[in-house]
Amino acid sequence: MPGLGIRLFADEMVNPRVASVLARMGYDIESCQWAGRANQWISDESQLQYATDQGRAILTFNVGDFLRLDQRWKTLGRRHAGIVVAEQVLPLPELIRRVQLHLDSVHPETQENAVLELAR
Repeated sequence: MPGLGIRLFADEMVNPRVASVLARMGYDIESCQWAGRANQWISDESQLQYATDQGRAILTFNVGDFLRLDQRWKTLGRRHAGIVVAEQVLPLPELIRRVQLHLDSVHPETQENAVLELAR
């Protein structure tokens, strides 16, 4: 399996084709749509809890809300598998390239309980 072992959950804002392409390449990624969690008004916190329960870092464009959520969880002593934030304006091939780079260069221990931005 490619990558360094981060298991990823792409939230509802991320085009499910990102997960499709990366899964075909052998990465362990699940989309919100595949999990049956899209178009249901599920809160960001519930999505993060789902990802955490699955041992997956969450990939999101919702930087502000997830930064606040990360801080709240840390204040409460709660841990998550990681939050990966990205720019929503990226063309799909560039987003896929950056996610792949992240998965190939960041160790799960580094991602755990951290908010990391996709590298350029």
